[in-house]
Amino acid sequence: MIVFDFREALSFEGETGCFCQYSAVRANSIFRKLEEAGETVETLSPAIADRERVRAVFEGEGGSEIWALIALASRLEETIRQAANANEPAILAKYAFNLAKAFNLFYHNHKIIAEADEVRRAVLVHAAFFASRSLRAALGDLGIEVPVKM
Repeated sequence: MIVFDFREALSFEGETGCFCQYSAVRANSIFRKLEEAGETVETLSPAIADRERVRAVFEGEGGSEIWALIALASRLEETIRQAANANEPAILAKYAFNLAKAFNLFYHNHKIIAEADEVRRAVLVHAAFFASRSLRAALGDLGIEVPVKM
């Protein structure tokens, strides 16, 4: 017997579509705030041209967490292939949840918009963009829309 609970299904906590949507909306708010300040991911790109300073970001505090988020986000295509080959959309759903969880931790631990160091800020924005793009794509493949606001 399967019992469906609307409160549990619509929860922002746990392994739910709402949690994943909330994470994607949270990421979108970063880019909306950037645009309001007259910036975009592209305008911040020149700041990451200095390889030594970027390396220092990854080797510094929180660098391994940033790298882990990027690595997880880069596994989207591989995960889609696995889910398709196994005929198991749950594989993609689990990936989306894990990416949403990793993004929320990243968002909580890093002051992305308020970061004073321009190179670190650019790295954080690019990592958020990459994770957001993969999360939105995974949700889209699952038929889950990402609202503008929640």
